[in-house]
Amino acid sequence: MTAAVVLLVALCAEDPTVLRNAPRDNAPAQATLYRGDWLEVRGESAGFLKVYDHRHERPGYLRPAQVRVYRVDAETAPELAAVVRFLRDASGYESLGIGYAAMALRAAPAGSDTSEILASIGSLADRLARRASARRADSKDTTLAAHVDVAQSYGVKFRVVEPETVGGRARICYDGEAWEQLLALPAAPPVERARAALFLAADPCRDPAQPPTEARLLNDRRLRALESIDFATANAIPAALGGRVRLRHAEALAWRAFDQARQGNAEAAARSEGAAVRELALCDRGVLAPEDLDLYEEVAVRVAASRWATETAPKDAGKRAVAVTFAPRAPGETCVRVVERAGDKPRTLGERCTFGVVWPSALRWAPSGTAATLAVQPLPAWTELWILRRGDDGSWTFDTLTAATTEPEVGYVESAGTSPDGNHLLVVREARVAGHVTRRFQVLTTSALAVEKWASNADKLIAFKRWSAPSWRAGTLALR
Repeated sequence: MTAAVVLLVALCAEDPTVLRNAPRDNAPAQATLYRGDWLEVRGESAGFLKVYDHRHERPGYLRPAQVRVYRVDAETAPELAAVVRFLRDASGYESLGIGYAAMALRAAPAGSDTSEILASIGSLADRLARRASARRADSKDTTLAAHVDVAQSYGVKFRVVEPETVGGRARICYDGEAWEQLLALPAAPPVERARAALFLAADPCRDPAQPPTEARLLNDRRLRALESIDFATANAIPAALGGRVRLRHAEALAWRAFDQARQGNAEAAARSEGAAVRELALCDRGVLAPEDLDLYEEVAVRVAASRWATETAPKDAGKRAVAVTFAPRAPGETCVRVVERAGDKPRTLGERCTFGVVWPSALRWAPSGTAATLAVQPLPAWTELWILRRGDDGSWTFDTLTAATTEPEVGYVESAGTSPDGNHLLVVREARVAGHVTRRFQVLTTSALAVEKWASNADKLIAFKRWSAPSWRAGTLALR
């Protein structure tokens, strides 16, 4: 809409509002309007407003009490902004708030600060998308769908993600354009910039099966948003909000560490993972909001899944009769081999190949030399533990321990040490199960990999006090 043409604008304030083809209450309906629909006011007749509906491209009449009329110019800009501020957190009025925000942007004088209006559009559009994704098949469904249409008429863009399972529910997501515009404003308040970065960092409709190149672009986008937040200004951002920003930053850095390791760039992966660990350490769990405590635990697991990127490979014991080697095969595939050193030509005693990221720095041998553990990360936030064991015939087998029996998504399992005789293995399992992170410290038999004892705290197991490796205690995030 152009202010030079549209002198008076009417915003529908009620659901539904019927546009009549004549100034009578019983006249035939021209269209059904909803909160936030805007109309050009062209006059008055018999107690009705004569308007033109640009969205449906038709004229009509309606009662003045059904709409709010404004002249779109610089004088009404503060009034419109005040209404936007009021509607920003009013559930169910998202489309009306977006309509007011659109008028406020049009009425704002050139060069004025519009960051608050843009932040309101972002908040309203995101909440509307979440409500539409959780809608039920009843009369409110039609109204909510109409609110989405009204928002789209102002240029707000949504995308629909189809359900991953049969019988699932499609999700609607806001594309975040208003938040991106806000971050581009140098004068935007730090609090609004932090909220914008958080929205761009947490994409609820991200496709987990998207190609690596697209996932990399998305992760770079959220890193740029999060790294634009300046914590140097004291008290500029509330502690809880700042902690949430650090958590999302750590999550994005951990993803980058895995991606760089997958591309064979070990040094870059180490830098990214080190930055992720640092961001997690700077997040004070005591100042987080109660609803963010689960997020803290989940991000800690995501960072821990790639923690081996910052570790150095242990020195090989030259007197050991067998060794573990790593060799590439197909593009992106790594083969782990157990070889016998005797003779001029090493003999392969066991082999297993994977397209996951193999962390040589995680290789740990049992004192007996008949077993070893190795971390392998097939997904950005999922790390498994390979158990290499020598059989009675001298061959070596490979077994896999997972963080949980659920579908792989967020979790890791790592070796914490072995008993002096090599008959027991200490492991830590952390995973997100049913929306919550569970952590278990376990004592396993090396022969059968059966759990003998477990506890939620390492200090409750004598085996962890006696046999856990100092290097594990120094580097693990399970003792946070």
